[in-house]
Amino acid sequence: MQTKADLLQWLKQMVPGDLKYLDQSGAAYLPEIRELEAILRPLWAILPAYFSGEPLTTSEQFYLNELKRRVETGDLPAITTHNRQIAVELGVIAYALGTYRERFLNLFFAKGQKQFAAWLNTINDIEFPAGNWYFFLALINAALRRNHFPYSKEKLTDALDKIETFYKGNNWYTDGSNEQSDYYIAFAFHFYGMIYASFVDDDAAQLFRQRALGFAHDFQYWFDDQGRSLPFGRSLTYRFAHVSFWSAMVTTGLYRDSDFSLGQIKGIILRNFRFWQKQPIVVPAEHNLAIGYGYAQQVMAEDYNAPGSPMWAFKSLILLGLPADHAFWQVKEASLEKWHHVAETGPGFLIDHDDQQVTALSARQYANSPQLYRGTEKYSKFAYSTYFGFNVSRGQSGLSQFAIDSTLAFSIPGHDQYATRHVIDDAAVFSEYAVSKWRVWHDIQVVSYLIPVAANCHVRLHEIDTPYAVMTAEGGFPLANWNHKYNQSRISETVCVAYSDHGQSLIKSLAGTRQPLLVPQGPNTNLYSPEKNAIPVLTATLTAGQHVLGCLVFGDPNTKKQIAEVSLTMSDKAFELKMPGRLVTISRATPLKRRRKN
Repeated sequence: MQTKADLLQWLKQMVPGDLKYLDQSGAAYLPEIRELEAILRPLWAILPAYFSGEPLTTSEQFYLNELKRRVETGDLPAITTHNRQIAVELGVIAYALGTYRERFLNLFFAKGQKQFAAWLNTINDIEFPAGNWYFFLALINAALRRNHFPYSKEKLTDALDKIETFYKGNNWYTDGSNEQSDYYIAFAFHFYGMIYASFVDDDAAQLFRQRALGFAHDFQYWFDDQGRSLPFGRSLTYRFAHVSFWSAMVTTGLYRDSDFSLGQIKGIILRNFRFWQKQPIVVPAEHNLAIGYGYAQQVMAEDYNAPGSPMWAFKSLILLGLPADHAFWQVKEASLEKWHHVAETGPGFLIDHDDQQVTALSARQYANSPQLYRGTEKYSKFAYSTYFGFNVSRGQSGLSQFAIDSTLAFSIPGHDQYATRHVIDDAAVFSEYAVSKWRVWHDIQVVSYLIPVAANCHVRLHEIDTPYAVMTAEGGFPLANWNHKYNQSRISETVCVAYSDHGQSLIKSLAGTRQPLLVPQGPNTNLYSPEKNAIPVLTATLTAGQHVLGCLVFGDPNTKKQIAEVSLTMSDKAFELKMPGRLVTISRATPLKRRRKN
């Protein structure tokens, strides 16, 4: 993956030749909208390639022809509040109409153009959910205005005002009235903001440009040196859409105003593309991108993930609009100059990286919608690693079915059903540690401290107040390709460590009396690997009252790598952690929001 031709060849391998694959699975919206989604999402790549003068394959031409046919015949579903999923798919139409203008319109006859514009205008008649969807309202109206079609000035202004209500400072948004700041901030808010600013010059456009430039400083830390992006949050099935933010910086020219060289941005994008090229994400027969992450994995899907949904990843391929002689294709890739440790208060992360992985310790975010499947796994784990990924649960009965990795879970004795951190009542992120306050069943109160040591190592401390006896289990990173018939583990009085060809994963007790245990997990539970895996775990039964539990978690691709020497001392007033090169003291006496490192 070096040239535009390479990217075009990759696209060719991922575009289905027809819509028969839509029978693979269902979704929360009507089949006619799933068809429209499957037709329009590939156009994020196909239209830029076409307008840059590239010849289309038969499969790619199918989507352009289908769009033409539907526009000319009026075969387009009504845009209603009940059918508002359609609005999401109009992002690519707004992009094409605002960017290519007459060239795009000339795909249709005059009558078709007018019918199309009138249909697009009906987006102004529907209600929108709070969040990034207001960008579709803004983009369609701005694109219609740029091409002298009727539009709603009132709706355009209102959409921009609504978008502003989700801005929380420091270049971060929240996607609606929740605490989620995930990839939607990159591939929705900032991506669409840059697209808007590429064909509109107003105060909002200036803000969008400025914020995208600032956001890039934080977002660079979500990618490791191998090109993997941090597996975190919902809609992970969009995969390489994660780099569409960087693609938009290039195609809109905003990169010229950034602190990043074009070579550095090219490196982020192409390393990510190369990683995904190697993964089994294309269904061989139907030729479509499978629902899943590292492979076809329906269990982690959202209810809005139809078979055509993963092609939202093609937003990153707007790069195909660049001519073959553009500087992006000519410049050499360059590495990033990153700190090894950063605190990002926007998403509530402490991020550490080395040459093998990026690890984010997460203190603030959780999923507050019951419609978001596997929300606890996607948002509420203590740690997210680009190397180890995370597991999703098969069930609630027994640790072997429950995704215990990077969590502290509770069970009533005799029930063998587990619950873990979900709703977070309060949180704070400081330079050397993060803290969150949370509950289980409203009765068990927990304050958790996350202290990074390195990308492959961190410490967790928990203050627990329970009104009744409870069983606890806490897991480290999931180790892929671990099978009890062939792989090794080591369990001592305080340590459990597992080894496989994927590396090693370890958990060590630092406070409290707990029993180490290795918990095997079944195939298709890990986001990266469909093979069986294992999680090192510490277990204990706590009596009613107050307790302190602490552990060190370590995970590395190298089975020979030694863990860092970390020691913990504690009193009623403070925790003191001694680790290589530094001492961290955490006060236990002051309210959560005022806690600071000593």
